[in-house]
Amino acid sequence: MTAPPARVQVVEGPGELAEAAARAAMADLEAAVEAYGTATWVLTGGGTPAAAYRRLAAHDLRAGIEWDRVRVAMGDERCVPPEHPDSNWGQAAAALLDHVHGELGAEAAADAYQATLAALPAAPGGAPRLEVVWLGVGEDGHCLSLFPGLPEVEVSDRLVVPVHDSPKPPPDRVSLTLAALAGTERLLVLAAGPAKAGAVARAQAGDDRLPVTRAVAAVRSAGGSVTWLLDRAAATAS
Repeated sequence: MTAPPARVQVVEGPGELAEAAARAAMADLEAAVEAYGTATWVLTGGGTPAAAYRRLAAHDLRAGIEWDRVRVAMGDERCVPPEHPDSNWGQAAAALLDHVHGELGAEAAADAYQATLAALPAAPGGAPRLEVVWLGVGEDGHCLSLFPGLPEVEVSDRLVVPVHDSPKPPPDRVSLTLAALAGTERLLVLAAGPAKAGAVARAQAGDDRLPVTRAVAAVRSAGGSVTWLLDRAAATAS
């Protein structure tokens, strides 16, 4: 099953992108809760989504989501304590949420997270049903902690993998695999700034050397919807 073509939404700048992303989360989570009674939202790290989290935490939007019905997960995490500045969860918690444990070590954390995801309700293809997933895009086209050319991109028999020797510090991480994305119903890919424009253009052109291209393909091939939410700088390749 293949979903309709990906939707591309371009806004003027980072502020507008944060507003649009926050309102997209509200709409997508509301739809998921209405359909299933609960929703799983997979967050991503980085400054662009953090601005959206802060916008969602604002008083005028916060009550628009039934938070007691939303499960929150991370697409990837760095193996550092939650209070460390490199912690994706720490960043999301400071902006919107509460706490998680990323300091277990990559192997133990990956196994624990795998078991947690495997216990979620299943999508038709058997993967955990992830109603809303946010992904960022690295300048090299990586997403989650799946980097171009590294073996973790090819893992198909696990939902979560430990990552060592990451090209970006810290070196030890835990990441969802592309296989885990097969249960995604709604994927939002966020990118802002001119440094992301090249990777965005290559991914939208179908360059499957980039993990983000393959992530989008994995979601679409399983019938999930994909939206690229970009500011004007990220949407304009030089």
